[in-house]
Amino acid sequence: MKYRQKKAAEYFVGEAAGNMEKAAVMAGYSKRYARGNAYKIFEIPEVKAYIEKLNKSVQDYDKSIADTAEIKAFWSRVMKDDNEQMKNRLRASELLAKAGGMFSDW
Repeated sequence: MKYRQKKAAEYFVGEAAGNMEKAAVMAGYSKRYARGNAYKIFEIPEVKAYIEKLNKSVQDYDKSIADTAEIKAFWSRVMKDDNEQMKNRLRASELLAKAGGMFSDW
């Protein structure tokens, strides 16, 4: 795979958000070429395989990021754990309260 093809695939998955023409231009192809021919870049088997690899790594990364419910569950476990240091339990309860909006002024 050529350098510009690789960059086009990376932009396609990233900043261009699935826009083939925009990804091709960002990778260094001319606007004129990209307008009518960008799809040709993304039909190349090596480029398709690279995009699939990039998409899988993005999905795996997204799964590793905790959502709000997981964070609150963690703080709750720490807060309720009798074996945890009191300062950590208090901090967890404070963070839960802040996340719940208990310290906001009405």
